[in-house]
Amino acid sequence: MTILKKLTELTSKSQNGTATISESEIQEKKEVVSFHDQGESTSKSCTGNPQNLQASLDALYQSFERKCKENLNGQHKLKQPYITEQKGKKTALLNKEEELIRLEKRIDETNDEIEELNKKCRTIRTNPEDIVDVDTKASAKFWIGLSFLIPLTAYIFIFYISTSFSAFFREFDPGISLFQGMFDPQALSKAYEASFLELGFVLFIPFIFFALGYLIHMFQEKKGIANGLKIAALFIITFIFDAILAYLIDQKLYNLNKTFESEEFGVSVAFQSVGFWVIIFAGFVAYIVWGLVFDFVMKEYADRDKIKTYLKEKKEEIIEKQQKLVNIKSEVLTIEEVISSIKVRVSELQNIIDGFILPVMNYKALSTEYLQGWQKYIGSGLTGDESKRDNQLLACRKIYDKHISDLDIDTDSYQNKLYTKTH
Repeated sequence: MTILKKLTELTSKSQNGTATISESEIQEKKEVVSFHDQGESTSKSCTGNPQNLQASLDALYQSFERKCKENLNGQHKLKQPYITEQKGKKTALLNKEEELIRLEKRIDETNDEIEELNKKCRTIRTNPEDIVDVDTKASAKFWIGLSFLIPLTAYIFIFYISTSFSAFFREFDPGISLFQGMFDPQALSKAYEASFLELGFVLFIPFIFFALGYLIHMFQEKKGIANGLKIAALFIITFIFDAILAYLIDQKLYNLNKTFESEEFGVSVAFQSVGFWVIIFAGFVAYIVWGLVFDFVMKEYADRDKIKTYLKEKKEEIIEKQQKLVNIKSEVLTIEEVISSIKVRVSELQNIIDGFILPVMNYKALSTEYLQGWQKYIGSGLTGDESKRDNQLLACRKIYDKHISDLDIDTDSYQNKLYTKTH
């Protein structure tokens, strides 16, 4: 027998030291020879009957399968790649579960941070002094100050339009009173009729005083000698301008009522005139009051603005935290999917490890040798018509192919067939 000869030659070479072969390979070759002889012997006993071949192949498979299950070392060797993969999957699963715990902790921390920010927003609405340095009555003071500032603004607007028109452009009538000299109810209409430039002058001159008051407020926000000197200079400029207006108006009134015995109107006469000082204080004092109220309102608004700014910052932080929370939850979902897939794979691998693995190619090699032994007897040991032997050989081949097909191992795409454990 050719296989037996090759096995004998390999064994001889191994003993002579000219070649090496493992005991497992020798055992496998012995099994091949044994199956070949077993097939030939069984075929001889039943004269190569194809019907007997089916039963013999079934018995052969059952015996091979039983031996595979009982060969624990062999099964462990076949399952080693799956055991190794399962260990790697379990390690990956442990890492992912630890990462999931960290992310869930971050979610709790972020939720706590959002709740703390919301708590601060609620607190600053009810007790703002607990969080920022503000006056608790800032809102009420702001509206009270604003209620004074609006009419004062209207008064100064009217006063400087009227006095500037009276001082620079108006012609006084005899017998006019001081009040009539200061306030002309038709100042704008008369300036409009005179010229556009005259209207623009009297209309926009009050904004000079408003701008001066705003500058005083801005300089007061920054402490220092330089800013103090600037504020003093602004007050002096405002006083001088008011004095000029008062001087011009009082001069016109004085000239209407003077006699031949009256002296020429000058600074000394103006300083002695009650009307001169009335006009100054009617404008300058009102301007000082307006500046103080304006500064007070702006400071109260700053306190209100602190609260608004604080709320805006906290709301932006809340939005940022909420977006961070969405991203973390997205990561959690991804990791949970990965963990789920790893657990499924670990379960599949465990079923493989708990089951058994059939070395398909090994069985096909042995069963092929069994078939060849069976067919050998038919071809050489069975007497009779040659065509009858050929038909019998073909029938045996078909039975073998059906046997392999029924076992679902008629493929060369995989070496081993997995029989997983079922629950």
